[in-house]
Amino acid sequence: MTKPGFIQHPWTHQRGDSMRAACVIEHIENEAMRGCGLYYEIYHYRVICRLLQLLQTLNATDRITLTEEANLRGFTLNETSIKESRQCYSNIMREIRESHY
Repeated sequence: MTKPGFIQHPWTHQRGDSMRAACVIEHIENEAMRGCGLYYEIYHYRVICRLLQLLQTLNATDRITLTEEANLRGFTLNETSIKESRQCYSNIMREIRESHY
């Protein structure tokens, strides 16, 4: 059982390790910023994808905690927002490719 706002530590296999959900998301945000070229659409899509991957590894309680924290930070993890993020990402990548030809 983890404390409120905490989830099982996603990058360690030590039983009982926990980490604040906000810190986990901050780590993911920092990773997503690398190489996105200041394109919000790329950054946002990377964060969403990473959060979805992480959600698959968590128990039900931790999934709720992480999802709620993600919502507070502006990342909605429902099907509609995921599709919108994917579409924006695809559009910006197409624009980038077209601008280099």
